[in-house]
Amino acid sequence: MLLPFGMAQALTWDEGLNGDLSDDGAAPTLLGTLSAGSNLITGTMGALNGAPPLDADIWNFTIAPGYYLTGINLVGYSSASGSLGNDSFMAIANGGSINLSDPSQHLSNALWGYAQDGFGNTYNDLLMLLDLGPEFGGIGFDGPLPSGNYTFWIQEGSDQINYSIDFVTTPVPVPEPGSLMLLGVAGLWMLRRRR
Repeated sequence: MLLPFGMAQALTWDEGLNGDLSDDGAAPTLLGTLSAGSNLITGTMGALNGAPPLDADIWNFTIAPGYYLTGINLVGYSSASGSLGNDSFMAIANGGSINLSDPSQHLSNALWGYAQDGFGNTYNDLLMLLDLGPEFGGIGFDGPLPSGNYTFWIQEGSDQINYSIDFVTTPVPVPEPGSLMLLGVAGLWMLRRRR
């Protein structure tokens, strides 16, 4: 499909079409730079009836300069067993890898499931859960994530989960010309006052 000039194709990854996402924190699947707006990741994690091996899904992405990550929306979540008692784990780290054995090195981490977000109700903001504070000793963050490189990890330990997660990026607001002029005038006034 051809898009109008200046519009980027949304970044998507579907494990059914693009292949299995990595389960290695030192070598995540590289998804590239998130497009403005929605970026949909669809896959399967965990294991049927909790039987090993458990399939983690780990991917690396970049938020372009001039953009924030303003949402990680859970748009699809279903368990193979139909159980409502499962909890899935997620974590995010700065950089091109994530330590799977030391949660204190994560930027943030959290469980999500029935108690936290309604277990599969659509458009649940997982970024908000991560922003509330790491449950397992990560360093934390405040507000939307700024431009940079990040690694995201999801895991389920007791069931096989089909999911769709939408990573939403938004341009950083640009101050209005009047605001910039006001800042400039205030700066000149401060300089004059110091002399």
